[in-house]
Amino acid sequence: MIYILRQIIVPMNRLIVVLILIYQISVAQEFVNPLMNNSQIPQSTSRSVFESNTPIDLPFYDDFSDYLVYPKSSHWLDNDVFVNRNYPINPLNIGVATFDGLDSVGRPRNLASETVHGPSDYLTSRPIDLSTSSEVYLSFYLQSTGIGNEPEPNDIFMLECLDTALVWKTVWDTTGYSLSDFEKINITLNDNAFLHDSFKFRFHNEATLSGNFDHWHLDNVLLTDDLSLSNDIEDLAFVYETSQMLNFYTSIPWTHFDQNRAAYMASTMDTWVRNNYSTTQSVDYSYDIYTQDKDLIFHYPSTGASRNDEIPAFQIDNFSYSDDSPAAITVGVSAFPSTNTSLKYNSFTVVQSLATDDNDLFKTNDTLKYVQHFDNYYALDDGSAEASYGINVEGGMAAMLFNISEYDTLKAVQIHFEENYEDSDGLAFSITFWNSEMGIPSDIIYQSQIFYPQYIDIKNGFYEYVLESPVSLSGSVFIGWEQYYDEILNVGLDKNTINNDRMFYNLGAGWNQSNCADCDGTWMIRPVFGSLTTSSTDNVLTTSFSLFPNPASTSVSIEFEEPHTLSIFTLSGKQVLKKFSDGRHNIDLQPFTRGIYILEIQSDYKKHRKKLVVQ
Repeated sequence: MIYILRQIIVPMNRLIVVLILIYQISVAQEFVNPLMNNSQIPQSTSRSVFESNTPIDLPFYDDFSDYLVYPKSSHWLDNDVFVNRNYPINPLNIGVATFDGLDSVGRPRNLASETVHGPSDYLTSRPIDLSTSSEVYLSFYLQSTGIGNEPEPNDIFMLECLDTALVWKTVWDTTGYSLSDFEKINITLNDNAFLHDSFKFRFHNEATLSGNFDHWHLDNVLLTDDLSLSNDIEDLAFVYETSQMLNFYTSIPWTHFDQNRAAYMASTMDTWVRNNYSTTQSVDYSYDIYTQDKDLIFHYPSTGASRNDEIPAFQIDNFSYSDDSPAAITVGVSAFPSTNTSLKYNSFTVVQSLATDDNDLFKTNDTLKYVQHFDNYYALDDGSAEASYGINVEGGMAAMLFNISEYDTLKAVQIHFEENYEDSDGLAFSITFWNSEMGIPSDIIYQSQIFYPQYIDIKNGFYEYVLESPVSLSGSVFIGWEQYYDEILNVGLDKNTINNDRMFYNLGAGWNQSNCADCDGTWMIRPVFGSLTTSSTDNVLTTSFSLFPNPASTSVSIEFEEPHTLSIFTLSGKQVLKKFSDGRHNIDLQPFTRGIYILEIQSDYKKHRKKLVVQ
């Protein structure tokens, strides 16, 4: 017989960000789309499946806190699910296993149609010897959607167990529903058909297989023969990864930071802890900072080994050291000291710790580690996209505010684009910089040649667009794009970091703050200073060409020093002119209708493009 008990344990998060698919309609507006792929899993990182017939012992437990991307092979036999820290809302602890419509390398399982539906991810336990047990208790926590995509009524999440005949039997399932809190599912197994020496259990979902859809988030899986242990998971844990020690930015150039620490260093930081006990717990907290050489250079608190706080049981909200405790966690300008004045880059490892009871079942979630990078770029995003963003107006513009306190030369802009069903490879855009006036974009400082979206198969890959002319600047500047088609570009949207007060769009009638129902987040755009991060020079020629006048009405002159092929395209991609030249020449514009064209010069297998406006 199988007994099933459902109980809701975890209340709603302090901030709920729901990703809803926005269908394009015939009006000009902002759009947020779900993802087709999972760019946090590059195809090159696939892990081989670990097969073992050696049974493991009870209790079996996993809270997915100590592995990322793939489940740990000490517990699980397959690698379909995505182990992550950025998709759940208000988890019991840090880390979940996410079920979706993607394969093990983060690509759609079936692109036959956008609606194709069927079996998707499996998470199968290693064999467990239950031959000496009379009754065991299996429990887990489940959340629908999170900040991902909502499962629909035809989507299924199920638990199956392997019987003595080696047949998988469904013992529990549910169909899709809207965003939920984490729900605890308790299952009692006392049927002899399951109490054998090669018992396995597995979780499985059925989903839309054409993209990163229909999300279920699994946490705190426990199989035990101890009823008291199964009644509840008594645990103290970190719940979110990001503990930002900088003001606004997740990364800035080291030379900028080192010269302006007061401007960039936060005075306090927040971190979130969850008490999953039924009573208030006394918790000791501390953090340490290490150099690249693993030398300890900073300890908090300065007055002792740790600070102590009383954390209430089952907080309606996660416990915040800034909001709930008498004193926030201090940081200070000395947290990241300069050890070498000649450094252009630097990084530090920050380790946060909770001193918990030795009997705590899940010890790995008591430690939170992240690396604070100081590279050659400014970043407001956390590096992971949970959705994609765009606007649908020819000539539309989008701009994000950066505060550059150190005068420097901007050489490139990194952008993370997400692939989608509607091909955006050929959608022309120009990287554009604007002055800031009263906190909104004003005059254009610079506009690049024409670029096209590029996709990089590395984890959270950014393509580096090299500017044909480096720009020296400082102060408040908006960085973004002007597009030349009425189709969205699908720029990556980080849903865990909210910077909408810095994000503006212009559809032709003036600038507005990004504010659609699902737009909360940060566009994944990063300005690069000093040395270039990559060798992405295929998008720029060593010698530029001149184009004048522009805009033009009757004729235009083009001058380029090398032999080249010149082409002119409409925004729809139709070629209207092609000719070879070895220098300067004039183009008669009388046959051209008014509008925007793309002028392209190709020389030595490299292309350079500019916008041509015919009045």
